[in-house]
Amino acid sequence: MNAVKGKIHKKIGLWITPNLPENETKLDQKAKDSLFPAEKDYEEALMIKKKGVFLQIFCFFVLILPVTCSQIKQQPFTIVMLPDTQNYSEKLPKYFHDQTKWIAEQEKTLNIAFVTHVGDIVQRGDQVLEEWEVAKEAMSRLDGLVPWGVAIGNHDYDLDGTHRNGEMFKRYFGAKRFQDKTWYGRTSPDGLSSFQTFTGGDQEFLIFHLESDIPDDTIAWVKSVLEDHPGKPTILSTHIYLDDRTQSRDIKPYWQKESGNSAEQVWQKLIRKTPQIFMVLCGHWSLAGGEWFQVSRNDAGQEVFEILADYQQRENGGNGWLRYLQFNPDTNEIRAKTYSPSLGQFETDENSDFVISVNFDERF
Repeated sequence: MNAVKGKIHKKIGLWITPNLPENETKLDQKAKDSLFPAEKDYEEALMIKKKGVFLQIFCFFVLILPVTCSQIKQQPFTIVMLPDTQNYSEKLPKYFHDQTKWIAEQEKTLNIAFVTHVGDIVQRGDQVLEEWEVAKEAMSRLDGLVPWGVAIGNHDYDLDGTHRNGEMFKRYFGAKRFQDKTWYGRTSPDGLSSFQTFTGGDQEFLIFHLESDIPDDTIAWVKSVLEDHPGKPTILSTHIYLDDRTQSRDIKPYWQKESGNSAEQVWQKLIRKTPQIFMVLCGHWSLAGGEWFQVSRNDAGQEVFEILADYQQRENGGNGWLRYLQFNPDTNEIRAKTYSPSLGQFETDENSDFVISVNFDERF
């Protein structure tokens, strides 16, 4: 008897036989059954095939896809740091506008996730309304583009002798200014400190903007907020913290001498005890170049990155210099760069251009 020829059904993978030649029609039933699957057997085979396909799909989505997605590269993101702009608000607004125009232009290119102003927005407190208007116009350029926040500096308080009131600051940059922003958290009871949220890569962050010489009641407020956001990576932006002359944290309160805490006291009372705080940004001091960077270890043995930038003593009140931090989760690096949109130049010395190594998976 000639061999029976057949083919594989492409859709379901079953063996299909053609009609047998006439001389091969007299087969017993057993032979026929071996060559021609019964209808019920065909249906059973088809069901098995369907179950196999379903199992393959299930395994792909449940077992393979999550692993594959975890290996997808995370896009780097950037935080821009605006240091003391009081000279610009007072008499050189071009440089302030150059900074925020550049941020708006680079928002997509650098994937800017947040902009933080570290204080001393204006020069003469509540005395000159025009300075606040300059600051308002410059900072408002960021609305609708990126989340942003402002820390109150010693030059931004009302000049009433108390060193605690900041009514003009609250008028221009208080909670009401941001009431329609989903990324704005809330202010402290005195209205001088605030927190915001932003997303970088696939991680949500908290960032606080805290008043100068952070007093005990504000520290207590920060702790209460952190209790509501356990484990969330947190940045502190405050005006007075590192001193470029001593290259260390301030050991005495500068502005709120009676009620405030020095930077070292803030470290002892709050930062070192709070593992989710991984970075502190500040301005104010600029008598020895206006830059300093150091790494401290908290009580959990984790690194805390502390960064000072303030260029107000330079030509034209700072020549528009700013600092930006590029977070790259894939390379586990944060790259600090210093740039002037007004000059179109980078500063590349070791205090201006440096890399921070951090294991994003472990730290965040």
